[in-house]
Amino acid sequence: MRKTKRYIRTIGHGMLAFAWVAMSGCADDWDAHYDGQPRPEQTLWQEISSRPELADFAKLLQSRGYDKYLDSDQRYTVWAPVGHIDTTLVTGEFMTAEEVLTQVVTNHIARGIVPASSVVNDTVLVLNGKPMPFVAVGGVPCFNGSAVSEANIECGNGDLHILKMQAPYNHNVWSYLRQDSEFSAIADYLYSFNHMVFDPDASTPGGVVNGEQVYIDSVFVMGNELWQQIGYLNNESEDYTMLVPVNTEWHRLVDRFKTFYNYADEENLEKAEGYACRNVLDALVFDMGEQAGGTGYWETTSGLLFQNPYGEGGLFSGATPIGCSNGTILKGADIKLDPYGILAREIVIEGEDYDDYLLDGRYNTSDRPTKIAVAGTGVSSNAYMTFTSTSPSRGAEVTFALPDVLSCAYDIGVIFVPTNMTRNGWSSTVVQKKCRVDFELEDGYTRERTSVEDVEIPGTALDTIWVARNHVFEYCDYNPDRESIDDAEISLTITATAKRSESDYTRDLYIDCIVLKPTVNEGSSYEE
Repeated sequence: MRKTKRYIRTIGHGMLAFAWVAMSGCADDWDAHYDGQPRPEQTLWQEISSRPELADFAKLLQSRGYDKYLDSDQRYTVWAPVGHIDTTLVTGEFMTAEEVLTQVVTNHIARGIVPASSVVNDTVLVLNGKPMPFVAVGGVPCFNGSAVSEANIECGNGDLHILKMQAPYNHNVWSYLRQDSEFSAIADYLYSFNHMVFDPDASTPGGVVNGEQVYIDSVFVMGNELWQQIGYLNNESEDYTMLVPVNTEWHRLVDRFKTFYNYADEENLEKAEGYACRNVLDALVFDMGEQAGGTGYWETTSGLLFQNPYGEGGLFSGATPIGCSNGTILKGADIKLDPYGILAREIVIEGEDYDDYLLDGRYNTSDRPTKIAVAGTGVSSNAYMTFTSTSPSRGAEVTFALPDVLSCAYDIGVIFVPTNMTRNGWSSTVVQKKCRVDFELEDGYTRERTSVEDVEIPGTALDTIWVARNHVFEYCDYNPDRESIDDAEISLTITATAKRSESDYTRDLYIDCIVLKPTVNEGSSYEE
C-alpha cells in the first residue's frame, strides 16, 4: 500500500465554521459602512423576537442558544424565514434532533454585515461553513434561491433580511453522510474524530498580556483528525467522489479486514477494529482534481490505485450516484474490495538495516554495509551486509525480528549475495564460494518453530531461498507504535553450517534482504 497523502488545507477554509464564539465586544466603528448614520440600539435578537411572523425562527434560535449571540456586540447578518420551519429540508433520514436544529439556524446566519441590493451578487459563508449565493434575481435579492421580502433592517449588531421562505440546505459529501440512515455506520466512525479547534485567523485580537496574544472575539471551528489524511470532505471548493458502503456492507468489509488483525491478547481487539476501519476508508475517497487522465487508473486520497472503477466488476460497479455540493457520493451495497490488495503488502528487511532488526547473533561485522556503486546487479537498495563467523569451527548466525506481520499467509524468503559481489559489481578476482545454511522461523505467540536445514546455496548469482511458502501466521504482530524491536514475537534465525574442512564453502553470511510476500488473491483490482 502506498504512503498516505496528507491533505494540508487552511483551517478556516476547510473546516466547518461552527461559530461557538466568545461574547466579548468589538471596537470597530460600524457606522462608517452606513454613510455616517448612527445604527439603532436594538439588537438583532430584539428585532427578531419582536416580529410575530418570525416567531418560529425566534423559538428555534432560542432553543439552540443563538439568542445570546444575536443579543451580543458581535456582528452578524441574519436571513430570517417567515412562518413554519421545515427541518426535513435539512435532515434527510439520519441526524440527531440537536444537529438538525443547529444546521437550520447556522444555515441562515453569517458573521459580519452583508447588505442587500437590487444588484447584489455575493457568495456568503454562513456559520455551518457552506457558501450560499446571495444574488439578485429580477432586482429581488435571493438567498440561496429564497427571495428577500424585506431587506437591510439595521440593528445595533448587524443586519436582518426577511425571507419569504426557508433557505434550502445544500449538502456536501461530509454533511450528506449524516442524512441517510443506511450510512450511519461509516458516519459514526468518521464523525467520532470531530473536535473543536481555535481559529486565530477568524478571531479578533486584543492586547498582549504577559507576552501572550489575547483575543476579544475567539472563534472555534469544527475540525476532524481524518480530514488532513483523506481529504477535507466538507470543503465546498473541492470535487470529491466517495464510495460509501451501506451499513451491512461497511460491517462486512470491516469484519473481513479485521481477520488480518487477529491479536493474541484481547486488549488489542479495539485496535483491530480501528485499523480495519481505516483500511477500508483508504479505498473510498477520490479527489477528482488529482486524477491523471488517460491512464485508466483512479487514485484514492490515500494513494491506492484502482483500474477502471466504473467498469464491469470495478470498484464502483453497481453503486448508486448521489449528487452533492462538492462532488458525488456512490452508494454501494456490494463493493468488490480485496483486502490483500489494500493492506497485505510486502515486508522487506534489508540486511544493511540489521541494527533496526537484529535480536541476537554470533557474528563479526565491520558495521558498514557494502554499497554497490554500479547499476544492474539486482541487489536490493544497492547494498548488502556481510556477517562473518566468529570462529573457524562454526559459521555465523543471526536472528532477525520479523515485525508487523498480519494474520495471513506469507511466502518467506532470504536473498543471498555471492561472495564475489563487490562495491564495483561482480569481480572475477574474488573466489566464489557456496554456502550451506539452516533456518528457524519462530512464532512467539504460538510457540511454533519451523526448521529448514542444510539448504545449499550455489553462490553463483543472487539466490532467493524460500524458507516457507504460504506460511500462515495465526496472530498479528502489527504495531505502528512499537518502541523496541525486542517486542517483536516473530523471528527468523539464519545459520551458516559449513564445516571448517569444506574449503569451497563460506561460513559467512552475505545477506541482501529478507522478504515476506503476502499470498495474494488472484484478480485483485489493486496495482503496486
